[in-house]
Amino acid sequence: MMNIILGAVITISLVSFALTVFKDIGISMIFNLDAFLIVTGGTTLALFVGFPLERIRNTVYDIINAYSRRRDRASVIKDILDISRSYMKTNIRNLENKIKSIDDDFLRLGAKLLINNYTGHDIKNILEREMTVRVVNRNFSQNLLKTIARLTPSFGLAGTVISLIKMFKHMESVDAIAPMMAVALMSTFYGVIISNLIMLPLCAKLKEQAIESELIMNIAIEGILAIHNMEHPLRIEERIRGCREEEIDFFTDMGNTVTAHNISSMTS
Repeated sequence: MMNIILGAVITISLVSFALTVFKDIGISMIFNLDAFLIVTGGTTLALFVGFPLERIRNTVYDIINAYSRRRDRASVIKDILDISRSYMKTNIRNLENKIKSIDDDFLRLGAKLLINNYTGHDIKNILEREMTVRVVNRNFSQNLLKTIARLTPSFGLAGTVISLIKMFKHMESVDAIAPMMAVALMSTFYGVIISNLIMLPLCAKLKEQAIESELIMNIAIEGILAIHNMEHPLRIEERIRGCREEEIDFFTDMGNTVTAHNISSMTS
């Protein structure tokens, strides 16, 4: 029922927005290639100046991953308990087979550290370092999207200024002014739309995914350390299922901020 209501709200919002934009305006006016190229071309050039190609590629991957099917806390907890039962039985072969079927690569890393007999201190340090790297990388991706959101309106304004300069050179011809006026107006329009309708919502989506992912990684670390300490699966389940609401509130308030301890451990 909720999905139907959500779909209806999205559809109505999209139709209302489209009707408002296209009302009394021709299609040829809305889809102005020159204005689009000014905004996207300038923004792309600025991105390559400010960011390495690998960072741009990783941001695209993070966006795709944010909209793909993600594992929830319940499935991660289930895998932790399965690992715990196999580890308590010292059934290493069964545990190795279980690791291969785990979709979560972070939890899979923790399980491999377990069967390779790392100390609890080393497991904690390695997993926390890996978590910090992932959180920082997601913050970098958000920073890139925020940069695009700032650049596109600026290049839209630049397109408007360029078109106005061209208009002043052709003031004697009304037929020559009309296309330039269209470019001038649509450049600003494209910049605002790309920034506020695409990039800022994408940035919010990545931030939400980063918070949820960090919470799941902390659950995985807590579970792996409890398994290493040979705690009973029932106690592990009670530990990692309890106080979830408080942890969610904590990570939501923290947002994408990385603790000073984790940053110092990463840079050391």
